[in-house]
Amino acid sequence: MEEGLSGTDIRLDVPLVREKNKKVLGEKKKRIVALKPSQVINKKRIVYEFEGKWLASFGRPEWVAKWFITGPPYSGKSSLLFELSAMLCELGKLDYVSYEEGNTQTVADKIKKHGLDGHEANFRLLPKVELEDFKNRLLGKRSAVFAVIDSVQHAQINKKQYSMFTNAVCNPRRGKSLLFVCHGSKTDLNLFIKHDCDIKIEVIGFVAHVESRFGGNKPFVIWEEKAKEYWGKKYKQVIEGKYWPGQKK
Repeated sequence: MEEGLSGTDIRLDVPLVREKNKKVLGEKKKRIVALKPSQVINKKRIVYEFEGKWLASFGRPEWVAKWFITGPPYSGKSSLLFELSAMLCELGKLDYVSYEEGNTQTVADKIKKHGLDGHEANFRLLPKVELEDFKNRLLGKRSAVFAVIDSVQHAQINKKQYSMFTNAVCNPRRGKSLLFVCHGSKTDLNLFIKHDCDIKIEVIGFVAHVESRFGGNKPFVIWEEKAKEYWGKKYKQVIEGKYWPGQKK
């Protein structure tokens, strides 16, 4: 017997070791899913049936895609979002959480301008809602399949909240697509969200620069007159995808 240890000490340690070993031996091995190439290729997937300019810019995203939209103020982000919302309402229900503008006249004007007043059954504006409450709403029966959060900064979402929210609702079982509006594209939070999203959109001067994992990727013109006014001689290069600030060709 080692110096400083009594028989009582040793006897008390033995059951603890046995109990620990029991837990280890009793643990179930996690099942690893390994797919053959044919299983990946032949899996039935639900995709957006985009056409025309939507197909050219965004391709055919899967039903559970995540979108990242950023850009400076008064660049056309809201116009793009409401036009996109009207198009998505043709495919299913959409909840638009307007943390920034709320239920204001400017929002009412955008709803009318982009024809969302013709989507009484599928479009809902939520002026203010806690993220957890919104998650529970999206998990409910007959809930929206598309959700816009405008904006992440005004919603005061952090990385952990973003991950928990997206993991809960944006998965094959729940089938939700999420669109996040972010201000200041170089912040740590924005870069985190951007890298996680499937479709990344930067809006400058009423043109959207698109990076989509699903094809497309043609610049999307939001307002031609204003875009020509903003870009001037560079307008043709911009809409042809040959020039974008900070992008090397």
